[in-house]
Amino acid sequence: LNIGGWVLDKLKFKCHQTKEVLFSVERRAIATTTCYDIYREGECIAKVEREMFALTPKYKFFYEGDMNPFPDWTAEGSFSERKYTFKNGMGETIARVGRNFFEVVTDLDEYQVEVAAGVDAAAVLAVAVVIDEDHDEEDARERKEKEKEKEEGGGGWFG
Repeated sequence: LNIGGWVLDKLKFKCHQTKEVLFSVERRAIATTTCYDIYREGECIAKVEREMFALTPKYKFFYEGDMNPFPDWTAEGSFSERKYTFKNGMGETIARVGRNFFEVVTDLDEYQVEVAAGVDAAAVLAVAVVIDEDHDEEDARERKEKEKEKEEGGGGWFG
């Protein structure tokens, strides 16, 4: 559920050669789950939401204005390891994301993304970055909680 209103975070994607803004992504501050809007040329073209009640994380992608109540795509897999797939509404794989082997050496966030013919590659990249941002934030929260527990002595019987 996206209530709209305040924007928590903004990202812009530019062409390396022309510096033209290809699309931008805005995270909504007031939403019941992680919710991002994807803009192209100033117009909201899609929304990405993290599914609220799922045993494993799942992201849903909705094109704006198509009047379809079901997600156009879903993304599932091991997001923290950057190994997941995008599937269309019929369950067919339309894209795969994997971790770049050289990422460990360069200390940069790098992806290998395979996109099927006819699929909006820019939108797939936008969703991949949304997922990465969401999981970076989640990992940071978990580290902070562990550090706090450690400082407080663990809170267990022997801590």
